[in-house]
Amino acid sequence: MFKREHGNWTEYRARFGLSPADEIDLYFGRRELGVSYDEVMAEVKSIVWQGLRGAQANGRPRVMFIHGWSTSRPGQTTARSVVRGVMRSPAATPYIVRAECIQHDSVFLVKIKPPVENTLRGR
Repeated sequence: MFKREHGNWTEYRARFGLSPADEIDLYFGRRELGVSYDEVMAEVKSIVWQGLRGAQANGRPRVMFIHGWSTSRPGQTTARSVVRGVMRSPAATPYIVRAECIQHDSVFLVKIKPPVENTLRGR
């Protein structure tokens, strides 16, 4: 499904010609008091979807989500598992080319599909 790579993910910047706008860092640091972990993970999911839609709308060929190395345990969620879940979901199909995405231990590099032109326009 996805390519898997290891090593220094920062090399993706030069290898794929990424600009700072093509990188989305999902590390928020310490949570504010009163903000639940579930709320933070919901925000991560929202940011991922916004990143996919925005990259496609702006004609960007790739977007890289920096999610960190943390792995989830049964019953727990991490930014990494949220990103991977979105990329595996059928809802991501209009936005990504799965065979050209790279799943790395600490980042997920997504190949963005070009936007589909509305063929009914002008009829």
